[in-house]
Amino acid sequence: MNDKNCSISLKDIGVTYNSGGKNSVNAIEDINLEIKSREFIAVLGPSGCGKSTLLNILAGFVKPTRGTALMNGKPITAPSFERGVVFQTPILYPWLSVMENVEFGLKMRKFDKKERLRLCEKYLKEVELLEFKNYKSYELSGGMRQRAALARALAGTPSIILLDEPFGALDAFTKINMQILTRMIWAGGKSTFFLITHDVDEALSLATRVIVMSKRPGRILKEFDVEFTYRINETVLDKTRFSKEYISLREEILSLIHHQTSDASGYII
Repeated sequence: MNDKNCSISLKDIGVTYNSGGKNSVNAIEDINLEIKSREFIAVLGPSGCGKSTLLNILAGFVKPTRGTALMNGKPITAPSFERGVVFQTPILYPWLSVMENVEFGLKMRKFDKKERLRLCEKYLKEVELLEFKNYKSYELSGGMRQRAALARALAGTPSIILLDEPFGALDAFTKINMQILTRMIWAGGKSTFFLITHDVDEALSLATRVIVMSKRPGRILKEFDVEFTYRINETVLDKTRFSKEYISLREEILSLIHHQTSDASGYII
């Protein structure tokens, strides 16, 4: 993974869509957030609270209406290879093989063919897809397509991986396997991970810091420093999830979210 530091600073960030129009929507407001290298951050909050808007600012897809977004002291103004993105629905080119999909960004950046091959094979092996490198994406299962999308993001050696609810559409068994894989990749690499999710257990079992946002306009309600992901690596998932500390924190986070909306049905409890 990339050896460069990832220092991201969001100061007084606000986003208003259709600003000035009668149908304008104030999506997020007063967001102040510092992201350090090698953190794994998970963001929770009620539907419509601006989680995706926040991720899109970090990705360079959306420019803040107010405030400043900096990475390593430089404004985030556009997408960059330093920030890899994995979406909920894998965006793969169906006419290309798995290898060609993973290689695509590296080709656009004029990587040497030998280096492209090395990086692609390294990360396809890491996501356990190397033997499927010549398959087309439509020949893969949903979980395998998501692994291919993750390999493509990793192959670009970004400083930060932005995960936009990437496991939300997967079945329960595949989802758990993807979470285990993601934890292993994060723990074994040098990248920072930033995840938005509706799954409280996913946030607590993967992240080193959990951020809970308010209803729209989204603000940061509370942050929690957590270390369950380290314990899960050393022991077993169920033992950690049934600990008093885990259950207490889980209930506190769910209570925060439920108090923001009368409909918390979108949350996995």
